Amino acid sequence: MGLSDALLIVLYISLIVFVISLTVFVIKLIGTVNKTNYLLDNLTKKAESLDKLFDIIDFTTNKFNQIGNTIVGYLMGAVSKIFGKKESEEEDYE
Repeated sequence: MGLSDALLIVLYISLIVFVISLTVFVIKLIGTVNKTNYLLDNLTKKAESLDKLFDIIDFTTNKFNQIGNTIVGYLMGAVSKIFGKKESEEEDYE
């Protein structure tokens, strides 16, 4: 048994240790991926439940916007009628 045989034995032992540690790492990584998948599924369910709330808020703000635009339209029409009559009266005096 020479030096080359001893180096081959050390190399084989190192490879066995590397394969075992890599297997342990992969098993732990699979566990971590499963936990992350569970968290993402849970987060997705919570986000979907909040989507309904945001849809209600969006609908409400759109209705308030329509009501506000209608009120502003009526007010602008009334103001333009008032000032439109005064301008036409001023033209009549000239």
